Amino acid sequence: MKLPHSLLNSPFFVFSSKSEFLRALAGEVTEDELGLIDTLSKKGLPPITSQSALAAMLGVNPGLVWSFVMNTGPHYREFSIPKGNGERKIQAPKVALKIVQKWLSVQFEKVYTPPSHVFGFVPNRSHVMAASQHVEAAWVFSVDIQDYFQTTPRGLIINSLERLGYETEGAALIASLCCYGGFLAQGAPSSPIFSNLCFRDMDASLSQLAEEYGVRVTRYADDIVFSGVTTFPNELMNQVTSLFADGPWKLAPQKIELAIAPKQRLKVHGLLVHGKSARLTKGYRNRLRGFMHVLAKGQVRQEDVNRLKGHLNYADLVARIVNSEDGKPST
Repeated sequence: MKLPHSLLNSPFFVFSSKSEFLRALAGEVTEDELGLIDTLSKKGLPPITSQSALAAMLGVNPGLVWSFVMNTGPHYREFSIPKGNGERKIQAPKVALKIVQKWLSVQFEKVYTPPSHVFGFVPNRSHVMAASQHVEAAWVFSVDIQDYFQTTPRGLIINSLERLGYETEGAALIASLCCYGGFLAQGAPSSPIFSNLCFRDMDASLSQLAEEYGVRVTRYADDIVFSGVTTFPNELMNQVTSLFADGPWKLAPQKIELAIAPKQRLKVHGLLVHGKSARLTKGYRNRLRGFMHVLAKGQVRQEDVNRLKGHLNYADLVARIVNSEDGKPST
């Protein structure tokens, strides 16, 4: 279900202006809460201060908001999808809650300023652009956060929202709307932006480490990559792992990898980076030539046509981004 842009883009949801919203709340909330709503609005934040205010903003019975917060389970579908050799558990919100989460994601994306090294869940940035930051590398050191959303706790979301200007009641309400079992829901449209908001201090630490060692760093969601053009600084590995020693996030041990050229291929997000530009691997390029050949000859089952064309479209996308100014590494 797609929401009209007027609803998605308004920080007051069904109301087009703050004055309309305040008139609707007259006599329903205290003067102090009205003042807080005004303060949040001036900061460009959705003025969620209480369950009553949110219910009015959404145009729903307060009982539905209560149910979102206090009876979370029925508002989600749980299932698993294949992931490598295992599976990933998904908590997908049902329509009513998903609408609210989508609206929240749009609103908070407006106030989040991503650091230059963050490429995941950021409009107009991509994994190809992230890989392009590491071209001409002599080595690549990468780590992966294990169960990133499902280890981002409600308390940290509350803290992040309070730093933006929310009082505890409003911050706790927003966090509850976006969490399942006390953590960000894997499958909620709001999880990407809230994970980025919660990761701001870690992002600052990663950027500081990169500056200290004179190397490059990118983060694409839960995938963190360092690279350099000189000898790998061995202490960097210890310092990166130490950053995750005490916080809620843990690194996946099997995904801590160091590759040093020329003995090893240097790959970032599936693209080779030990050259002047990010590029597809030779094996994948050979597969693409095979796909083009069988498509041209009409030797493909109809049910496989879209899959093969998808690979070719991806290759075109990589080429366009790499050859554009945005795809070039930052200096």
